[in-house]
Amino acid sequence: MKKNIVASLDIGTTKTCAIIAERLKDNKLNILGVGVAHSEGMTKGTVANIITISESIRQAVSSAESQAGIKISAVNVGVAGIYINSMRYRDFVLINDPDFIIRESDVEKLIDDVRVSRIPSDYFILHIIPEEFIVDGENVVDNPVGVSGRKLEATHHIVLAQKTSTDNLKKAVEKAGLKINKMILQPLASANAVLHKEEKELGVALIDIGGGTTDVAVYVNGAIRHTRVIGIAGSHVTNDIRTAFNIITEQSEKIKIEYGYATPKALVQDYEINVRVSPVRQVTISLSILTEIIQLRMRELFTIIDNELKKANLKNQINSGFVLTGGGSQLKGCDDLATEVFGKQARIGMPMDLGGGLSKKIENPIYSTAVGLLMNGVPSIPTIKEEEKNYSSYSFSFKQVFKKVYDFFKEF
Repeated sequence: MKKNIVASLDIGTTKTCAIIAERLKDNKLNILGVGVAHSEGMTKGTVANIITISESIRQAVSSAESQAGIKISAVNVGVAGIYINSMRYRDFVLINDPDFIIRESDVEKLIDDVRVSRIPSDYFILHIIPEEFIVDGENVVDNPVGVSGRKLEATHHIVLAQKTSTDNLKKAVEKAGLKINKMILQPLASANAVLHKEEKELGVALIDIGGGTTDVAVYVNGAIRHTRVIGIAGSHVTNDIRTAFNIITEQSEKIKIEYGYATPKALVQDYEINVRVSPVRQVTISLSILTEIIQLRMRELFTIIDNELKKANLKNQINSGFVLTGGGSQLKGCDDLATEVFGKQARIGMPMDLGGGLSKKIENPIYSTAVGLLMNGVPSIPTIKEEEKNYSSYSFSFKQVFKKVYDFFKEF
């Protein structure tokens, strides 16, 4: 029997991760190969140097292929960065069926209308995700097909990506000898890997703390309601340590990983660590001072997110709390600080629903995005050129037929 092989590529500011897996019948993943390579050439989640990123991709993929004993040609790739925006789009369609039964074609018309909506010329639609459907102004349904009604309203969450940024990402992947199967927003992928269905129903905020950016995704009543990419993340903490103690970046990163605490409350005992920064110079660092430096930056990040959620009127709808994932979430006490700032319970999210193979190896927050990219259930649409082609194939007469109400919330 032919195996259902899938591969993912999570290209971050500090690391590139490639995973090769077999998707089993129960949708669990049998992890066959994992490759991680140092990443340079990314700035705040976007490709700044195509050559160095393509080399990082080659190294990560080669390592994963060696473990799996399989050569891959296409991957699902995560997309993030400061040039990601999102918007909400509301409109309606009148039901023409003689029996007033809503058909799949009615839902498709609403999606077609989204595709021809006005967006900035240098952006394209990465995802179109249904938030809610309303029938005759009252009944809110998950799937309106088959429901009786005269008017179908819909709200869609639309994720926009900058063409130049994703073009560079595509070039880097192709230069590494691979094709892109799907481009998927990273927080959506991470959410797919670490969130429980019940959390999404009750209301949950996912915070994926990477090296260059922090990605946020909020789910309410089982649907995505908000996405945000924030330009503060783990590398900023590393830089704060470097500046405070006058040590090089590599040493700062190592100290952060080995001794980093996000809050003094998690610090069991204060002591000093000695760091040799050169043959003739040694620096003594107090753990309590190190913790204060880290806490300042992490508190700033969580406060920005908290204010964002309050502004979007979502804070009170997050009833199941916050889930932290990504490399930055591994700071000791990170969930405790998040609970303090948000006033709601926070936990660390790790990939779930894994099968056999190397699954134990990737039960770690740093692999959440890469694992999520392998899973079913992440929405996607064609690549940029295919999508632009689709734009021209839809009639703009929809704009004259249906009323549109735009509810933009600019993410940057």
